[in-house]
Amino acid sequence: MKATTQLAADVGHGDRLEQVKDRFTQWRQGRKPGERISNALWALAVGLVEQHGVQRIAQELCVDCRVLKKHIVRNVGPAPAVPAAPQFVELFAQPALSTAPTFQCVVEMQNVKGSKMRVELGSIEGLVGLASAFWSVR
Repeated sequence: MKATTQLAADVGHGDRLEQVKDRFTQWRQGRKPGERISNALWALAVGLVEQHGVQRIAQELCVDCRVLKKHIVRNVGPAPAVPAAPQFVELFAQPALSTAPTFQCVVEMQNVKGSKMRVELGSIEGLVGLASAFWSVR
């Protein structure tokens, strides 16, 4: 006899668990001796682990917990490496020959995320490319 009370987190997920449990039961009834559980069935079991936990899924589906854990590792795999975006870039320029700096163009920018940039240019050349590169940073 099933308990009539369920945790709020199990509502909806319990239905899916029952469906997967039925698929495993059907497979067991129709399997040939020595036949292994298909990768598709293992994938269904692995998909339930996040909601219900390894122990419960292994018990409900009547599978070895160690084998289920191996399939979890196989399906998850290593996390893809995401290159870190530079937080600060400092550029050095040759010092001006005169002691008083003379700039033809001073640009100060701030984007919606609060990133700020001040650029002091001796000429206007390259300003458009520099500005578009700054605004496209994510």
